[in-house]
Amino acid sequence: MNDVGNASKDESQNEKLIRLLEDQLAHSNQQNKDLSKQIEALTDQVRHLTKLLYGSKTEKSKYNAPDGQGSLFDDDPAFREPEHTEEQSQQTISYTVVRKVKSKKRNDSLHDGIEVEAIHYHPENTICDCCQGRMIEIGSKIVREEAEFIPAKMMKVQHIEHAYECKGCKVDSSQPAQIKRGKAPQPAIQRSIASPSVLAKVIYDKFAQYLPLYRQVKEWDRYGLNTNDKNLSNWVIRAQTRLAITCLRTNERVDDG
Repeated sequence: MNDVGNASKDESQNEKLIRLLEDQLAHSNQQNKDLSKQIEALTDQVRHLTKLLYGSKTEKSKYNAPDGQGSLFDDDPAFREPEHTEEQSQQTISYTVVRKVKSKKRNDSLHDGIEVEAIHYHPENTICDCCQGRMIEIGSKIVREEAEFIPAKMMKVQHIEHAYECKGCKVDSSQPAQIKRGKAPQPAIQRSIASPSVLAKVIYDKFAQYLPLYRQVKEWDRYGLNTNDKNLSNWVIRAQTRLAITCLRTNERVDDG
């Protein structure tokens, strides 16, 4: 009998515990519903405030709060819109925008040290068609400016030494012949066709423009000089050697002085 009574007592306690848990669950569900409603209301308020802050608005529009909520600035008189009379509302304010146009310098892409060549154009006939009188110039203007490029060209320079002889001394057999000959300057490289200007361009293109010698051969051929990269290399080496010797001699002269 005691076991049956204990079993019935345990069942009643379990039923009470189950009902208590069900009541707590129902209460929790109700709280969740209330919180969900509050979250939705706050979300709507944030969405509306964001729209007012970043959305399109006019100066005449007032702060419109969502239904059931008042404006945050309704109680502050500093944010209240002033009343406009009919005369003030009809006034129109006009603005004049003045833009400063920066004048562009004529042909500012050319350097200041560029040589300038002016070509003048005069009328073919300066006789007045009415009175047949001579017309005088009253002014001129620059209609345009152009950048003229003069490409490099190749020339053959022949150094010719002229010899002169005295005819009077030639007739007199007792006098030795008097002959004078012009003296041409020494070449940059002995027994070479390269002039100082050619050597300067070869060395400049190689060390300043980083243009290999074998690529310079085609360019020199377009100019009219038939050569090869071996000759160009010899020119560079011999020019550098002569320059080094000249520098050493100059230093020796300075030390001796």
